Order: sequence, then C-alpha cells, then structure tokens
Amino acid sequence: MKRNQYSVLKCACIFLASMLSFYVSMVKGSSLEVEQLAPNIYSVIGPLEQRSELNLANNATFGFIISESGVILIDSGGTLEGAKALEEIIHTITPKPITHIINTGGQDHRWFGNRYFTDKGAVTLTSTMTQADQQQRGSLQAISTAILTGKNWSGTDPQAAQRAISVDTTLDIPGITLQIIPVGPAHTGGETLVWLPQKKVLFSGDVVYVERMLGIGSQSHHREWIKAFEKIVELNPDIIVPGHGHPTTLKIATQDTYNYLTFLRNEVDKFLQAGEDISSVNLIDQSRFSYLKVYEQIKNRNAQRVFEEMEWE
Repeated sequence: MKRNQYSVLKCACIFLASMLSFYVSMVKGSSLEVEQLAPNIYSVIGPLEQRSELNLANNATFGFIISESGVILIDSGGTLEGAKALEEIIHTITPKPITHIINTGGQDHRWFGNRYFTDKGAVTLTSTMTQADQQQRGSLQAISTAILTGKNWSGTDPQAAQRAISVDTTLDIPGITLQIIPVGPAHTGGETLVWLPQKKVLFSGDVVYVERMLGIGSQSHHREWIKAFEKIVELNPDIIVPGHGHPTTLKIATQDTYNYLTFLRNEVDKFLQAGEDISSVNLIDQSRFSYLKVYEQIKNRNAQRVFEEMEWE
C-alpha cells in the first residue's frame, strides 16, 4: 500500500473510532444535553420519557456550577451508571472534581447517584424535609427504579444526603455564592431550591415542570406545591432550571406549572361543592394544557389525586 493511501486509511479509521466513541458516550449518557446559562453555570437536560435501561433513570433536568475549587452538582442521577454519565458529561466542560452535591428533592433521579460521588469525597446536602423524604421512600423507589432500568441498576446503592439544613442557608464556596432554600412538600414530601442571586438563576427541582405535564402522585401535596411556586415568584429569577424540561422563564414556568395546579384545584372544588364523587373529576376539561407531553396518560390521575387531598382539607 502506498504511503498516502495508508495515511488516508489511518485517518479514516481514527475518525470512525472517534465517532463510535462519541456514539457510545451519547448512549451511556442517555442523550443528555448540556446548556450553558451563564459563566460557569450549566444545565443538563435529560429526556422527558419514563425511566428505562437506556436513559439510566436520568429522565430529568440537572445542573452544575463550576467554582474555583471544584464543581457543585445539582442532583446526582437515578442510578450508579446515571451518576457516571453526569460526571462524564461534566468532564467534557471541566476537569475539576465534583466537590458538592445538592439534592433538590426526594425523587430517585435527584439522589440515587449520591454514593458514587461521596465515595470520591464529595459532600451531599439538602433540606431536612428532603432528607426525610429520601429516607422514607428510598426503599420503595429503589424497587421500582431497579425494574425499570434493568441491568443498568447494577451497583446502585441509594444514599440519602449526608447534611441537611432547615432554614434558608447561604453557601459560600470560592468563586460561588448560592442559597439553599427549603420550600416544603410539593411534587415530593420535601423540595429544595438552589438560588444564585447574583446571576438570578434558580434550580427549582420538581417544583417546576415545563414541556411535560407535572405529576401529582400519592407523595405529592398540591396546595403546598402552589405555595412553593409562589416563593419562586418572590425570587423573580431570570432563568429557571426546572425539574423536567429545558431552562425557561418565570412566565413559561407559571403557565406550565402554577396555572395548571391552580386550575385543577379550582375545577375539583366545583365538583366537591356539587357533592360529586371522585370518578366525576375525569370529566374536567383539561384540554388547555394538552400541549404538554404525557397529557393523556396522567391528566385524570392528577385530578383524582387533587380530589383526594381536598376531601380532607
């Protein structure tokens, strides 16, 4: 083979190998998408679909902040492999170690990756209510997530946040000042906001859903969820990194989350006042929110859950 032909073939092989490596990385990382929001502040957007073996239970939105000494990761992923995928994608931006993990909630993909990072020396922290929710629901969530993620569950060892705060707390890390704000129950039994006041960027966790319909489950508290969102309105962020969906504005977050919660509460109240039973709330016309993903799958369940809560108010 002539030298120039060999050189061309060698370059082609290197290119194909690099493309294969990129493809494998994308599969392992569950097609995670990185978006820079401000200098040293990033969101990591996962898919809106159900947890699966392919997405590693990273079907949520995460974030990270680069300080002078390391990286603060907002939520640690839904499995051991999910945590590794987040680390891998962070290290495409910076080689700095992940030193702090802040869990915004008690849902699996917010904290099931904690142990992977604590074994490397990271500190995990959240609010006392979020920590309690992790401890109370962790075992049941682990069973469900293990089934959904199949072989990619292997090695996952859920570990609740090590440190917890009960009041608004400012965390000063070289180059970064942020606030950890407990807002109580909402989608889960305890939600925690991460606020960067100087940049007006908020990591809301599951207090905010955009692009897909929020889920009101047995662990949710819709009236407190409304109050938690009103706390976000007081902060008046320029950018919100939601629990699900792409970074957004307060206006869009209000439409997709707050307006839906208040609409559903008002409509269910009409049925309660009329003495109707729980099955009747399936008749509520929720079509103004039909643009949201998974609308058909969960709209009736949401209405029924709100009915159950309001019966006991």
